[in-house]
Amino acid sequence: MADAGISTVCLVYPTALVVAYTASHLIVRLWTRADWAPRRVHTVLSSLSLLCLSLLSSIVLSIVGIATRDADGRWWESQPYLAHQVAVLFFFLASILPDPEQPYRPSPASGIVWLLATGFETALAVWQARTVLALTALDLLDIVSLCLAATRVLCLSLGVVFLYLSAPKQSLLTGDEVRYGTIPSPPDTTSPPETDWVDYVINFVKVFRLIWPSESPALQLRAVVCLLLLAVQRVVNVLVPLQLGVIVRSLAPGSLPVQAIVWYAALRALQGEQGVIGCVRAHLWIPIGQATYRQLSAAAFAHVLSLSLDFHLGKRLGEVMSALTKGAALNTFLVTLLFTLFPMLADLGVAAAYLLATFDPFYCLIVIAMGWAYIFTTIYLSKFRARARREMTACDREMDAVKADGLISYEVVHYNDAVAAELARFADRVSFYQRAEYVVMRLLNLLNAAQNVIFTLGVALTCLLSAYNVAGGRETIAVFVTLISYLTQLQAPLNFFGSCYTQMQNNLVDAERMLALFDEEPTVVDAPDAVDLVDCQGALELRDVSFSYDGRRTVLHNITLTVAPGTSLAVVGETGSGKSSLLRLLFRFYNVSAGQILLDGTPVEQLTIQSLRSHIGVVPQETMLFNDTLLYNIRYARPSATDDQVYAACKAASLHDKILAFPDGYLTQVGERGLRLSGGEKQRLSIARAILKAPQIIFMDEATSSLDSATEQAIQASLADVSRGRTTITIAHRLSTIVHCDKIVVLQQGRIVETGTHSELLRREGQYKQMWEKQSM
Repeated sequence: MADAGISTVCLVYPTALVVAYTASHLIVRLWTRADWAPRRVHTVLSSLSLLCLSLLSSIVLSIVGIATRDADGRWWESQPYLAHQVAVLFFFLASILPDPEQPYRPSPASGIVWLLATGFETALAVWQARTVLALTALDLLDIVSLCLAATRVLCLSLGVVFLYLSAPKQSLLTGDEVRYGTIPSPPDTTSPPETDWVDYVINFVKVFRLIWPSESPALQLRAVVCLLLLAVQRVVNVLVPLQLGVIVRSLAPGSLPVQAIVWYAALRALQGEQGVIGCVRAHLWIPIGQATYRQLSAAAFAHVLSLSLDFHLGKRLGEVMSALTKGAALNTFLVTLLFTLFPMLADLGVAAAYLLATFDPFYCLIVIAMGWAYIFTTIYLSKFRARARREMTACDREMDAVKADGLISYEVVHYNDAVAAELARFADRVSFYQRAEYVVMRLLNLLNAAQNVIFTLGVALTCLLSAYNVAGGRETIAVFVTLISYLTQLQAPLNFFGSCYTQMQNNLVDAERMLALFDEEPTVVDAPDAVDLVDCQGALELRDVSFSYDGRRTVLHNITLTVAPGTSLAVVGETGSGKSSLLRLLFRFYNVSAGQILLDGTPVEQLTIQSLRSHIGVVPQETMLFNDTLLYNIRYARPSATDDQVYAACKAASLHDKILAFPDGYLTQVGERGLRLSGGEKQRLSIARAILKAPQIIFMDEATSSLDSATEQAIQASLADVSRGRTTITIAHRLSTIVHCDKIVVLQQGRIVETGTHSELLRREGQYKQMWEKQSM
């Protein structure tokens, strides 16, 4: 009974440590915010180091006791106790080795695990003391072993005490913190923060709903079948070595075990990723992987489009594009996790359990030690690779960004004869990338060498022990063959783990930017009680509006004005006076810092953004076009418009005849960003878009700035017809284009300095008249 109790405790102890560490670490990360660490880190580390030394000494004593004498009631010299000591040593040894990403810093989760370990060690020490005192003959080994048990209890207790009593006195729970100033400076987002497995789990949970085919029962059924086939593969992996042992035992002169060989061949045909089961499972998974990639990529693109203008103005296009292309990395991560990592761990566990139940427990100990050392070494060295890989990925994104900048600014590059400079800039980024890549590849070679040494050592020990038993008549050759077969079978999943863990690290590092995109939140969103704007009259009112982009420099100061429905307002002023910022506020690209904007008497914050913008047409200063046909770009403002409506809009913008003169007419390709069109043609296309949309409110930001005088006059007449009955707000530098407006507002350094009609402002001898006279000269 005592032996059964000891065996149970020895099995539960290391298992409980792993479970407690995983659960407590996850809970602590979810519920704490501050960097929490004891002040006496070196004391804690010394206690754990002494604990590991004590465990190693006890393992040596247990081996000596097992090899030199009968147990005689000494359960601490049994194989279960020895196995548990090895497992516990591995656990604590893994926690004290230096982390390549940060200095040693135990968390509250560590303290929880140490408390649990203290309880187990105390119970075992008391149990051992009672057994030692009951022995009829004590020797030095018994006394030393008991002292080592007491030392482990002391080390763990000191570790807990120093961890908690020397911790900083601050709240661990998320709470408010005091900040000074209006808006804090944004954090540096040049590179993503260092992440651990908890961050990866949390991020993966966030995107799991995006990659699981929840709307397709057929794909869900395929996924279930794939998992069942995965379980069948694990059973086949157990049967193959057993069947090989059957063949070896059946071999004899004059005997041919045909049936056993046929069964072995059939099992081999089913085994592995290239086997029948693996091929069927891979075939069934193809549409699931495609659906996963499609859903994740579409969700990331939709999320980026939903982010506010401040995000897009603050990010480089190349970096965002690079992050959006990483959907395949998460898809590959999911496949690797399900079909490589989990099966490998299952195969390792089944093999260890089989060896423990069937053969000498020392075989199980060798397999566990070899598997732990292999996996831990892979993970540990991969941390160094992950850090280097993260730097390489950052260099890769920078290289992509430089390429995108050069291609987007093609004309600027050639205008300034800067081709050589751009090539040199790109060559520098390539050089940075290759230096980072060299470090990654060097660490990969080191990892492969370490893995080979560990596996070779495990095979050598197993062969040596089995050969010793065969020579002593305790085992048969069939057992030797079965053991070698199992080890050979373990080599493949372990090698796969080395490559798949590296691949998973690479995929997660590559996908960090995409996951970071999902963490971005739009700053302009619909209020919970926002309503749709159904009937828009076009009455705009600004009440004491102020605005700042960064919370430090105010762009608009106390702007108050009213625009009646169907009237026209012109906003003029020097460059940087806040004209474009005013339009961005009216379009709700940003929220006001102070004051209020009302449309038809309703604050714009109480209207849904989509319904608000559907009633506004914009003619921007710089027209952006898609690399498609003219017809697509014009109809973009109203996809449901008929061809006749498109033609009418183009005629109103004096563009129809020009388009018909093109060889392909409305099907002419405009090129990347409309580079095949002139500035005036692009501007007229933008005006045609606004006309086709037929909104109640029209914003024009230098709508005719790129046109010649004759075309400008024709379009001004068209705009006058289009604007009739609609609220129109025009930003203009060329004052001759806004003399007909019902009201003109003059901005200077973000403040309204003058308001009136053209004739009224000229009579006032103010800022507007000075601008008019300068342009008239």
